[in-house]
Amino acid sequence: MKRKIIDCISTIDEFKVQDYMDLNIGVEIQDFVEPNLTDDEIDRTIKGYKELFKGFRNIKAMHGPFLDLKPASPDKDIRRVSQEKYFNALNIAKDLDIDYVIFHSQMNPLLNEPKIMDLNHRQSADFFNYLMRETSYEGIVLIENIFESSPSDMLRLMEKIESDRIKLNLDLGHSKLSGKPMEDWIKELKDHMVYIHFHSNNGRYDEHRRPTDNEIEELKSLLDKYKLEPVISLEYRKINLKEEIERFRR
Repeated sequence: MKRKIIDCISTIDEFKVQDYMDLNIGVEIQDFVEPNLTDDEIDRTIKGYKELFKGFRNIKAMHGPFLDLKPASPDKDIRRVSQEKYFNALNIAKDLDIDYVIFHSQMNPLLNEPKIMDLNHRQSADFFNYLMRETSYEGIVLIENIFESSPSDMLRLMEKIESDRIKLNLDLGHSKLSGKPMEDWIKELKDHMVYIHFHSNNGRYDEHRRPTDNEIEELKSLLDKYKLEPVISLEYRKINLKEEIERFRR
């Protein structure tokens, strides 16, 4: 099965567009997660990507802002700032003709009293449904697991989503921190999952380590088992990009 592979970059300077075209891979840009970019820096970055994307026909994804944001917060000021940043991100994505935009779920697993958890899921789903009604961005919005301790936490949120343009980005580094097997997450969330962030860690810290060969083979085996073809986004530092891509294609 041919894998849809893309590479994550932190800044525009890392994007060697010809290399990506030669390798036939896409790109996930993460410049706009930085919360303190000035308007001039944002404009320059957008212009830079517009130039680089000319003639680039592979998948383009963008990670949205997340630091200290909670668009479903009961605090109206936090909610206002968060929603403004999410809408700004989608405007950038539209301008750059981005295929996928990733936002963290921003759910706090410590607020686990059932009624509170259900309220948080409903408020978050209401926001994402509202987001898709109001935005002119026409691509796919992905919700990423971040602090969730089990796949069922994400499933409850995804089942409350109404828009068919909101899907799941399964972050396998974050899910590893839960201590639950990779297969548990993939099996339970497979109906919503169209995108994967792939990186590894020691089970305690979100280190964004290079996955082992065994982890790669496990992922490939599970995707084949459940007949899934998600985009696989490599979210870790790579010394040799070509060799890294070959690990997934062999």
